[in-house]
This record gives sequence, structure tokens and C-alpha cells, in this order.
Amino acid sequence: MPRSPTVLIVDDDPSIRQTMDAIVRAAGMRSLTCSSGEEALKTLHTMPVDLMLLDVQLPGLSGLDVLRHVADRQPDVGVVMLSVLKEVPTAVEAMRLGAIDYVTKDFSPAELAARVRKSLDAMRTSRELLWRREEMSARPKTLVLGRSAKMRAIAATAEKLASKPVTVLITGESGTGKEVLARFLHEHSERRSEPFIAVNLPALPRELVESELFGHERGAFTGAHRQRLGKFELANGGTLFLDEIGELKPEVQAKLLRALQEREIERVGGGRPIPLDVRVVAATNRPLEKMVQDGQFREDLYWRLKVVPIEMPPLREHLEDVHDLAEHFLALYASTYGRELPELGKSASAILERYQFPGNVRELENMIQRLVVMCDSPVIEASDLPLELAVATEIAREAEREPNFSAAIVAFEKGYLRKMLARNGWKKRKTAEQLGIGFSTLKAKLKSYGIAGPDGEED
Repeated sequence: MPRSPTVLIVDDDPSIRQTMDAIVRAAGMRSLTCSSGEEALKTLHTMPVDLMLLDVQLPGLSGLDVLRHVADRQPDVGVVMLSVLKEVPTAVEAMRLGAIDYVTKDFSPAELAARVRKSLDAMRTSRELLWRREEMSARPKTLVLGRSAKMRAIAATAEKLASKPVTVLITGESGTGKEVLARFLHEHSERRSEPFIAVNLPALPRELVESELFGHERGAFTGAHRQRLGKFELANGGTLFLDEIGELKPEVQAKLLRALQEREIERVGGGRPIPLDVRVVAATNRPLEKMVQDGQFREDLYWRLKVVPIEMPPLREHLEDVHDLAEHFLALYASTYGRELPELGKSASAILERYQFPGNVRELENMIQRLVVMCDSPVIEASDLPLELAVATEIAREAEREPNFSAAIVAFEKGYLRKMLARNGWKKRKTAEQLGIGFSTLKAKLKSYGIAGPDGEED
């Protein structure tokens, strides 16, 4: 369950502190109290705080001075200013410095509780904008897994796991859809309305991985001019997907292990723990078990991640899903690029369903995206597919019949001739000219290979 918000009450009047403490606790929140600005800053460095109720008039360090410090160094902490009188210039200055609200001390218990909840909601909305911006910058995702028996079994396992906040380790070759499965887990869980934050670890600069994951405080290192929230905090309440977890360097592995065990993090340069409610899903295409044996990956972290393992199969092991996936990507990218939805012709579909896809689902998606952009025809045919794909498919089919080098050469030539003829509308003379061979030679080859055009012979 998510933790209750923590409210820090800062006021030099004991009776006011006691009253506000009772109101905050009655509203179901955790309360901390301080009598001075100096004490408040010390508390902020050692305790997780969501919101401050901060008196303007304090002995020593004033409320506005505390607000300046918080806005500059800890902007994740919301501040509501308190004053005996509604002083307009002070209120304007407080709001300019970053205060969420300004409340006079003649409040009723119901009013203060409502203002605190409203301020917490405003902070939550601001944080949601951050992770939604990350979502918008990511490429479009699909939650289509496939309808083959193998993929239905994986979907059933994922649905069973979705409601249970266990850590999941997804393994499989690159491009098999590990992130799609992670999103599937998230979308079928009670966290679906909360953030899903995906982190491609190999894409992060090695020296900034720790800061990206756990955030940093102002001045933590050269260039850290402001506090920054890490991916763990952005994913609070939701799901954090760590792609290619095998790429983590040892010192970050140790910090990740602590985060999983203690359910809390510390920002780089920070000294206070930040409790979080985050479901972690990790993925890798590397052999983590062997990396553990070779001393490249922590064994304790390996077992902490591998609470429930799921292996995503390569696309060549469920080619029956290719047609459905291709149709989905056609619809997705036709909508993305604002064009009429093209139809996948039978000849193209037949080739796609025989191709082995070494790049897995990602290769299929990229191919369909390219076809949507480059092919103007309302029907995508075999002639629109990349030449190497048609040839590779033909070679594989012939090799199954006669697995030797000569058969492979014949298969390549047959596939190449079919591709060139289809590209030229089955005009044999034009094709012969492009190939640099005689028309009679081409006809002889077509006859020997049993290749006939859709309209029969053509001179």
C-alpha cells in the first residue's frame, strides 16, 4: 500500500503546532513538527517530507528564507505558507518563490485539511506531467502479444501476475517484445492509472546511470545545478521497467538491490531515505546466470529480480502471429503518418510468414513502418517487400527440400528472378535488359525453374 503523505509543521507557537498536528493526523496523514526554520531544514535533510506548513514569522531564519532554500534545493517538497494576517505583498512574494498556497491562521480544521489535500493533489499533478511528458516522447507502443498458443500462455501468466506486486524478470532475444510484455503487466494491474516509466539502460551515459535512476540533489556533482527526480520517484505508485538490466555497473547494482529490499532510495548527494511504492520489472537479453558465475552480476540481485521469470520466444518460434502483428503495425503507422490504411496482400503475407526474422518483432515493425512510408499502393504485395527478404525466404524453402550449396544457389537465383519480374510488372524484356542478359536466356531460365507470370507469357 502507498505510504501516507508526511506533513512538516513549522511554527514557533506550541498551541498552533499542536492544533495543526491534530488536524493533519485526523486527516490520515503523518505529521512532524518543528519550532524554527533551522530545525526544519535539518529535518528535511533526514526525513522524507511531502508538504510543509510553514509560518512566515519565525525567530532566526524566516519562513520566506526557508521557502527560498526549499524551492532551490528540494523542489519536490511542497510548501504552504501560514500567517496571522493576509499580507498581500508577503503572499505575492511567497507564491513567486514557489509556495503552493498561503493560509491565514484563522482557519477551521476542515478548511486546513482541505487546503492540505488540494496542495498534495497539485504536487501529484505536477509530477504526473513529468512522467506523461516522458511517455509522449517515447515511440508508440503496442500491447498486442499474439494469438498463438505460445503467446496466449505468456499472456495468461502475465494476467495472473499483474495484480500481484512481485518483481518480474523478462528474458529473451533483442526485439522479442520484452517492453510490450512489461506494459501488458502494468495495464492489467491495479497500477494502470499510475506511471509506467521505461528505462533503456544501455542508452544512458555510464556515468549518469545512478543519477537517472535515483535522482540527485543540487550540487551533488559538476553540472547538478538543481535537484532532479530520478526514474524511481517518477514511477512512484506505478511500474518501473529496467531494460537490459545486465548492463548495470556493480556499484549501481548494489544500490538497486537496496532499493528493492528496503523499498526506499537515496538521491545522489542526498542523505535521507525516500520511501517508494514501485513495482519493478526488469528485462535482459544477456545470460544473467552465467554473468553471476563469472562475477559480472551480483548473485543476490539476480535472485531478487528473478522472483518470477518469463521468457519471450523469438518470432521465428511463433510465425503464426506474423500476419496479425503486421496488420496491427499497418494500422498503427497508417494512423501515425495520416494515410489510408493499406491492405497486406496474400503474396506479401505468404513471404512474411515464411521469413525467420532474425531481428524478431522489432524487425517486422520497422519493415512495416518503412512500407507504410514508402509504398503508395493501397495493397502491399510481394514486390514491395525488401529483395533480401524474398530471396532469404526462397532459399530457406529450397534448402528444406535439398540442403546443399547448389540448392542454395538455385534458390537465390529463383527468388531474385521472381523479385525483379514482380518489380517490373512481369515484363520479361524489360527485366532481361535490367539484368544484362538476353531475352531468350531469361525465358529459358524461367522455363527451367517453372516460373510463370500471372498473365502467362509476354514478349
